[in-house]
Amino acid sequence: MAIELIIYSLMVTSLLSGLGALFLALGDEKTQLVTPYLISLSAGTIFGGVFIHLVFKMAASGYTRFTGLLILTGLAASLVLERIIHWHCHNKNHHVEAFSYVLVAGDAVHNVLDGILIASSFLAGTSAGIASTVAVMAHKIPKEAGDFGVLVESGFSDRKAVGFNIGISLFMFVGAGIVLALSTAASGINTFLLPLVAGNFVYIAGADLLPRFKQDEDILLHLVMFIFGTAAMYAVPFIKSFFVS
Repeated sequence: MAIELIIYSLMVTSLLSGLGALFLALGDEKTQLVTPYLISLSAGTIFGGVFIHLVFKMAASGYTRFTGLLILTGLAASLVLERIIHWHCHNKNHHVEAFSYVLVAGDAVHNVLDGILIASSFLAGTSAGIASTVAVMAHKIPKEAGDFGVLVESGFSDRKAVGFNIGISLFMFVGAGIVLALSTAASGINTFLLPLVAGNFVYIAGADLLPRFKQDEDILLHLVMFIFGTAAMYAVPFIKSFFVS
């Protein structure tokens, strides 16, 4: 059952990569207007997914100092990974086309991590898996829209840019496959994976998303979107029980 849910979740999430084209079809002005608030929503869903669901599952398995260390390790690893990608993308020696391929490579790594998160969350519990999937989806919509714009500016055609976004999103299946293989080979591996991916998500929401709207004058609407995202994560178990019953 868990494997089926993982596959369905990855398929739906992968399709969101094509929404970059749909977003830009709205026009640059509308896209720039909506995206900041989607980022606030993403931050709320990610923080909610981590602290309402993932930490809850970790506590149920026995939260220790080592668990906290693994979360910090995941956070630090995400920082190092982003700095490496950032350095490559902003290296002046890179040609524009080379820059776009570096962006694609970095996106592939992020998708592997997303696949690891979704799979490990579903192995921990259905509610945690649903919450993580929704959080990844909320993060992907503005991110893929931005990546699409960069690829088009780098010389990609619209069709090629959409194809790259969707194709690279399939790397989530690689991440999920790693989790399933490890869980089969070593029981209890999810005890280590879940804190690591939780740390990755805390970094994404805290260091990457929140700073983008802190300086916006319309802080109230951003806060409303953030709270809405968190509330949606809190409601996941109730929604799940409603459909199950």
